[in-house]
Amino acid sequence: MKNYWPYLVSFLFVLLIYSIHMLPVSDSMLNENNTELSNVFLASQIRYHQEFAPFARRPLTSLLIEGSSGIFGITLGESFVLVNLLLLYFSGLLVYILSIALNASKGQALFNQVSYFLTFSILFAFFPPVFSYDEPLQYCLIMLGILTLIREKWLYYIPIFLLAIIARESTVFLMPGLAIIFSGFSLKAKNMWSMSVKRKLLLLFVPLPLYVIYLGIFLWTTDIWKETSEVAANRLSCYFQNFGTYASSVESIVSFFLVLGPGLYFLYMSNKPKVFTALEKNYVQAFLLAVVINTPIVMVAALARETRLYALPLIFLWPMAGQLFGKELLSLLRVRVYLSGLKDWRFLLLLGFSCYINYLVSFKIYVPSFPPKDNFFNEYLFILLFIVSVHFLINIFDKLYLKKDQVGKG
Repeated sequence: MKNYWPYLVSFLFVLLIYSIHMLPVSDSMLNENNTELSNVFLASQIRYHQEFAPFARRPLTSLLIEGSSGIFGITLGESFVLVNLLLLYFSGLLVYILSIALNASKGQALFNQVSYFLTFSILFAFFPPVFSYDEPLQYCLIMLGILTLIREKWLYYIPIFLLAIIARESTVFLMPGLAIIFSGFSLKAKNMWSMSVKRKLLLLFVPLPLYVIYLGIFLWTTDIWKETSEVAANRLSCYFQNFGTYASSVESIVSFFLVLGPGLYFLYMSNKPKVFTALEKNYVQAFLLAVVINTPIVMVAALARETRLYALPLIFLWPMAGQLFGKELLSLLRVRVYLSGLKDWRFLLLLGFSCYINYLVSFKIYVPSFPPKDNFFNEYLFILLFIVSVHFLINIFDKLYLKKDQVGKG
């Protein structure tokens, strides 16, 4: 990475994220409706993550925060901001590095980096109810692990991915996708159980039993077996919190769309005119498999309004976004279609109707569980729906005008 653009993009977006969370109108973990850092609240969150059983077994982020606080002589709140913003900065750089490793051009890699930072759960990482804590570290470790696999440094992968699972155990949901990409395993191949495939599968899944050993030792030394089992037994009650009322159902579904909707939509639209390469197919399959594994678990056993929980499968999509559907997004810049559309009453009617529906969905139907005046969730949803609807209309009318041109020439 000899050029400075990836560093600048990461820095500017991290600065933007911090600024959004510190605005006087914002009610985030960082400021709680103030213009100053909320040291008391952040310190309480760190203590909560150290004491509550499901979070206590993920000690890495808390250790980094406390260590930085001691080394630099700053408050726990300041250390929380320093550690998490630095991790977001490096995760953005890793998206760029992974993109280059996956044969993206520098332009595509920068596009992927920007797409990563504009993802809902990254841009609003510290707003309630997103409440990001371990995710920046988890993403960094996962992407480092994938990078070691791309470079065939398998023995480096094992400790790095073990740390990623310790950072957040949901990392294991990505392992079947990693098997698709890196083991050579395929139901269609004659050699699906060759020695090479078996060896790679074994190495890929080694971090899992190592984590079980770590977890057993941790629960035994901290004596939180009972609390952990009680929390696990109550997990299914989350389903009723997610879908028990009309409002909670809407929020759970919209939370899914806010994070995964754009990727799924543009994958579908780009797959029709374009044939994916073998590498791209593997990453798409890994992404879809991770969605199938992760999404039901989030909806049934976690609070679906915490949108960051849906985002995990995007690990496979962020470094491939430009290659997979960059051209689809460029179609939004087709001036010819807009000029032709402005002359067509059907285009204008559909555009106006879609804007009206988008407004109803974004500002009337979708009501975040935390006051919308304290965040920008509704505005983000409206922009997202507007981009998707405009892209859909452009595709329809572009084909219509193309047919007209062909008929005229005929």
